[in-house]
Amino acid sequence: MRRLLTATLVVLALGIGLLLWKKLASPRPNIILVVVDTMREDLGGANPPFFNSLKKRGIYFKNTYTTIPITLPAHLSMFTGRYPFQIGVINNGQKYREDYELLAERLKKRGYHTYAVVSLGTLQGFLGPGRGFDLYVDKFPKTRWYKTAEEVNQEVEKILPSIKPPFFLWIHYSDPHEPYAPPWLPNNGEVWVNGEKIGEVCFYKKELFYIKGKPGDEVEVTVKLKGKTLGTVAYAVEVPSLKEKVVLLNGRGEGTGEAKLRLKIGKKGFVSIRPTVFLSTLWARFFYKKEVLYWDSQFSRLYGEMQRKGLLNNTYLFILADHGEGLGEWRNHKGHIHFLNGVYTRIPLLVVSPRGETGLREEYRQITDIFPTLLHLASLRVPAGVSGLDLLRDRRGHGRIFLETYAPESYFDRFSIIEGGFQLIHTPAKKRFFFFNQAQDPRTVKPIPFNQRTASLIKTLKKFEEKAYSAIKVRPKKERKALKVLRSLGYVK
Repeated sequence: MRRLLTATLVVLALGIGLLLWKKLASPRPNIILVVVDTMREDLGGANPPFFNSLKKRGIYFKNTYTTIPITLPAHLSMFTGRYPFQIGVINNGQKYREDYELLAERLKKRGYHTYAVVSLGTLQGFLGPGRGFDLYVDKFPKTRWYKTAEEVNQEVEKILPSIKPPFFLWIHYSDPHEPYAPPWLPNNGEVWVNGEKIGEVCFYKKELFYIKGKPGDEVEVTVKLKGKTLGTVAYAVEVPSLKEKVVLLNGRGEGTGEAKLRLKIGKKGFVSIRPTVFLSTLWARFFYKKEVLYWDSQFSRLYGEMQRKGLLNNTYLFILADHGEGLGEWRNHKGHIHFLNGVYTRIPLLVVSPRGETGLREEYRQITDIFPTLLHLASLRVPAGVSGLDLLRDRRGHGRIFLETYAPESYFDRFSIIEGGFQLIHTPAKKRFFFFNQAQDPRTVKPIPFNQRTASLIKTLKKFEEKAYSAIKVRPKKERKALKVLRSLGYVK
């Protein structure tokens, strides 16, 4: 009997040992994280063919939300599994200073090779998101603080030959982000200096135009609009050196116009202007869809290149956004940051697994779920205090989720709770609540009267607000190095 028991234990030990050996010996999966900045869950009505084809081959989470509709804190929330108030970054331009390790830092310690290419100046590596990456590409053209999908692809393709498994590759696109200007848009303006034409501009792209000369010299700059104009579009010339905007043309239909400016060449031998177009809601929606389709076509090309190089073998692909975008549905507002309605906070989330899992999932998910999911894929322990849940292991999702946004970047501090098919939004400074039924109004832009659920939601939300305010009694300051970027992108004046 004793011999039989001993033999049984030996067999069990060998079996367990074999399983552990297989687990340790099996290659760790590669991870590609694609974040498309400002892409809302309904894609603004776009119908991107390649993304739709990937949805049929993966797991799509249709009720996923950001934590905050601001790029930098949203990404740091994704990379920590925590809410922005917990990580000390609540606006763009603030620096992440916590000892709490970010996702890339943890993966690197686990033996992963880490790479990132970002397309928006708010994600400059020195602010924190670059921590833990072996290679972090955050250089931009001289004239703007954003890159097109084609430019991002070029940067990624440069590093593809040197990528070693197991790897973590983060690719950040920002084409749906304002300015809504697909690269194929033609120039529609001219710049003249002292009566001589020196170049052309595309008003939609909002790029700086540099005029060179001797320091101190005065020049007469004329910016001319040429050709046809889109209806209900206001044209302007932004002159950073004067810190003001000069209206060039503001009207409907076809027309041309020009603005003359007397400018002084700066100490560095140049002065810059930024020809700008302000799109109507109709045209903003039109170009937003075109930007989504442009991203889709470019990502399709990069995907094919990665496939040809064998980088998609044993690889998990995650595609999501950091937040959504309003296109006039709520108070005719275009953009993000200020509000927490569904158009600003609900995002797409797709996981394409090497195991071939497919399906449509409807439980509540949040951007914080990326952190524990990727840690588990790398066989890493998830630290305590994480609000995120594993997308692949936990099928229940969140019973409730919270949203936040903060002044001074936002008009006001705002908080929200989503639970049981309802959303409640609170603006403490105005003592105002808005209540929405998600089943009838997924974009949450049509408020409804309070019902029997509202009182408990208010109570729960106020407890969350108290925790947030106790953690951010002193608002972090923006880094001086980041202010130029934020002004260029329109986040600060």
